[in-house]
Amino acid sequence: MLSNYYSTLDKEQRSRIHEASLAVLQTTGIRVSHPRALEMLHAAGARVDSARERVCLPPQMVENAVAQSPKAFLCAGRSPEYDFTVQSAPSSLPAFRTVGGPTQYFDSKAGQARPVGVRDCVDIAHLVDALEHLDILATLTPQDIPQKTYDIEILKVHLENNRKHIWALTTDSNNLKYQLEMMVALAGGSKQLQQRPICSGIVCLIDPLYFPDDEIERLLLYGQYKLPIRVPLCPVVGANAPYTLAGAVVQANAEALGSLTLLQTLCPGIPTWYYPIVQLMDMRRGVVESANPETLLIFGALCCMARQYGVPCIGSGMISSGCQPHQTMLERGAGITAIALAGISELGGVGGLEGGMMVSPISIAIDHELIAYVKRILKGIAVDADTLATEAINRVGHGGNFLEDWHTLHHLRKEERFHASLLAALPYGEWKQDPRTIYDRAGDHITRIMHNHEVPPLEPVLQKELDAILSAAKKDIGV
Repeated sequence: MLSNYYSTLDKEQRSRIHEASLAVLQTTGIRVSHPRALEMLHAAGARVDSARERVCLPPQMVENAVAQSPKAFLCAGRSPEYDFTVQSAPSSLPAFRTVGGPTQYFDSKAGQARPVGVRDCVDIAHLVDALEHLDILATLTPQDIPQKTYDIEILKVHLENNRKHIWALTTDSNNLKYQLEMMVALAGGSKQLQQRPICSGIVCLIDPLYFPDDEIERLLLYGQYKLPIRVPLCPVVGANAPYTLAGAVVQANAEALGSLTLLQTLCPGIPTWYYPIVQLMDMRRGVVESANPETLLIFGALCCMARQYGVPCIGSGMISSGCQPHQTMLERGAGITAIALAGISELGGVGGLEGGMMVSPISIAIDHELIAYVKRILKGIAVDADTLATEAINRVGHGGNFLEDWHTLHHLRKEERFHASLLAALPYGEWKQDPRTIYDRAGDHITRIMHNHEVPPLEPVLQKELDAILSAAKKDIGV
């Protein structure tokens, strides 16, 4: 059980934010036009105005939905050794996920960007398979294949080249049907997919508090298999959310509670996360930033709310606003530390630059080392009669030489220490002899992985089935 989390909000502040969020849902409500969803929400006790596409949620209905939402659930890998259980903090170390959906590939060493290609998706899937501290691979958006079916094709590519859990982004409900066919094939059947969800899905709010019809269609499809679903909450402070930090927290929390209510009403028991993606509008320059102290404060506050509800929380604290090395290292180091210590259940954005529009394999490798660093902090200090070392202190006395004491030798390999490989702290003399940068060391590390790490191929029968599903999808969609 982990315990060294901090709270951005005190008990009274959490209560005020909760009450304000309930008031928003009861008065402003959520916007829904999907006929079946409106019927189900009305039957569950919501006040529905079909003409205005307005659904107002009474507090008891919201709180019942929060209570019904699973507090722990399985995310399975293609191979069972990569299965993990999602839990609300503070019960376990967070899971870590790569950035989802980028369209641009950034060569960190050359400082150049280009469109993401299918080959990049293969290589990144291979890399993530080898990195022990990464748990989830999010699908990318390659630009060198037909966009009508890219989401189906890239899920196939990732299933072929990675054994970990996959967050499968999708274009629409029609494409999702083919993605679900692939998941069912790989899992070994519909029931098996329900028992071991090898992928998780996505349902999006468009604008604040609004669920378009096709997002609900996707929700209903996911619900048939009880697949875990992420619903991104995307407040841009000062743009589509209030300028005050507290106001942005209230709106995001209202969206989280509204989403939970919609999901648990339409698909009771479906697993989900509390998933804010916070950005801030810099009013001086008219640009949106993903990483700054204020976004970290909002993330921390929303983590507090998620922990109060007992719902697993996700953050994207490893996405940088820009792509310059000195800036990204600061933003990523601060982001992962602050959000992980706030009690996150899953931290995403690994390898993401420029607000998540770019992906960099070198950034993935560096982020992986930062993750190991922060995991060590989260594990805290072991305190017991032996580790307190009172006898050793008395034995060594004022001489201060613990190098020769048996207590040191006994714990030398027993007590965990973080050992850097890419973050090399070299003194000046050694650095002058080997002046490689962290980007150079990360590039060498990736090269070794790509040459030496193997991902076991799919069985030929299963490979043939995935090929057939993709072929059918292309024919149906007209590619």
